[in-house]
Amino acid sequence: MPIYEYQCLVCGKVCDHLVLSREDFEPYCKHCGSKEVQKLISRVRVRLSLDTRIERLADPTVLGAVDENDPRAVKRLMERFGAEFGEELGDDFDELMQAAEEEMELEASKGTGEGSGPAEEDVATPETPAEPATKGENTSTGEEV
Repeated sequence: MPIYEYQCLVCGKVCDHLVLSREDFEPYCKHCGSKEVQKLISRVRVRLSLDTRIERLADPTVLGAVDENDPRAVKRLMERFGAEFGEELGDDFDELMQAAEEEMELEASKGTGEGSGPAEEDVATPETPAEPATKGENTSTGEEV
């Protein structure tokens, strides 16, 4: 009994179907229910015991090369774990990793001097006073408007 994989053309998710009879089967997306799906060429799956899969993931050469401070490296490792156990990490994981990458980029830009110090708008000059203008006052002349 073959298992066929299909990608939904509406939501983009991949789902698989155990097909008992090709005549009675009409593929659909298990996530959104759409019948607009495209058949994928699936990877060959070899059934391994849970112990074997865990041993493969716990290999020190794999884990030792991961920089836990690099969100991209952590993301790749987690995706590998998910693929090994046949689980999708989901949109929440992608959003979390994206936020971590943006935070790392922000910290890196601060460390290189970019973005450090006050912004030009925040610096008081003789032409622009440091305090914000009150309602009804022209800041350049001090006249009431």
